[in-house]
Amino acid sequence: MQFKFQRNTLTIKEIYDDFKAEKLIIDNSYQRRKVWATRDNVRLIETILLNWIIPEIFLWPADINPDNGETVTHIVDGQQRINAIIDFISGEYRLNERYLLSSKDDRGIFENKSFSELPSELKKNIWMYSLSIVNIDRNCTLEDVKHMFYRLNLTDYSLNEQEKRNSFETEFGKASKELSYDEFWEKYKVFSTSDLRRMKDIEYCSNIIILAREGIIDQTTNRKLNETYQDLKSEYLDKEKNLKLIASAMEIIENFINEHTISFIRKKSQMYTMFTISLRMIDEKITVTESMISSFTNFVKVYNLFKNDMDLNFDDDLCSILFEAIKKYKLASSEGVNKVGNRVIRFEVLYKYCILGNEKNIEALSLIEKEITEKYSNASIEDDIDEDFEETFLF
Repeated sequence: MQFKFQRNTLTIKEIYDDFKAEKLIIDNSYQRRKVWATRDNVRLIETILLNWIIPEIFLWPADINPDNGETVTHIVDGQQRINAIIDFISGEYRLNERYLLSSKDDRGIFENKSFSELPSELKKNIWMYSLSIVNIDRNCTLEDVKHMFYRLNLTDYSLNEQEKRNSFETEFGKASKELSYDEFWEKYKVFSTSDLRRMKDIEYCSNIIILAREGIIDQTTNRKLNETYQDLKSEYLDKEKNLKLIASAMEIIENFINEHTISFIRKKSQMYTMFTISLRMIDEKITVTESMISSFTNFVKVYNLFKNDMDLNFDDDLCSILFEAIKKYKLASSEGVNKVGNRVIRFEVLYKYCILGNEKNIEALSLIEKEITEKYSNASIEDDIDEDFEETFLF
């Protein structure tokens, strides 16, 4: 079908009123979340105040009430700009001078001011500023609009891979999003504000579901993730079964979280490893014991103190074995964390010495911690960079 596109302008006042009245909306089924930082918002408002042009906004009349003619319009492209404008008028931020790009003479009248603090004339200028609008043919379907959104952002490097995947609604994507809403992630602060803005929480949850479905795999590229989104696009029969399994794994992981282990477990690569262990425990019908928790806690204490240049010799063979295992685990957590080999190493070390171990491991790990503390009196907890998924999945 040959679609028609018309161009016109709308004032910020018209946009603001329709947005507040929910006649102008953002469809989260394919749109990304708010991703602009305050810096970006400030510079957009600065552009408007200087009466310079900003890029076009694409709108689509998604639904029309046949009785009163009221139209609900989707913001197909331009939601970051519109949100920045609405938030400024609503008093969400001020025009911090460090983000402004214009000369001191040009910005002096509005720098560091919120909307309510602007002179009346500048407020009027904002309300009357005209935005360039592209009106999408109302004969377009939602699928047409989703494809359009994808193409509009195809070469936009600020739109990451997960946001592009999200632009096409799939059953697997819905499951990943549902999992990302679980209070578990918020409770233990696994995701940063930046993660949430860029849908990295959904991407991470996608990979946890793949883990539950297929076990440990190599994910140094996006290939498996993209394939799963495609394979489970229209139908995901095992959704409830997989999500229930992951919920059970979360319950197991919580047993291992305490004041000594929380900073370790909340790192995404270590959390992934904890899921591999918990899922295996479910598969093998192994229940959590106090001995496992103590072994794991002592393991983490030593891990946090361990540094690669430490040179320790132990009379006790078990201490030597455990020290080498921790060294091996540390290396597998420091680089290439998405490689299947390193994922397997992390799983095998923790599972062997903390889950299948015995009381002797607890004592041996305590002795190692004591030796490190005594020989390296300045040893402090090392806060690893959470490299996991950073390169491959843009986390």
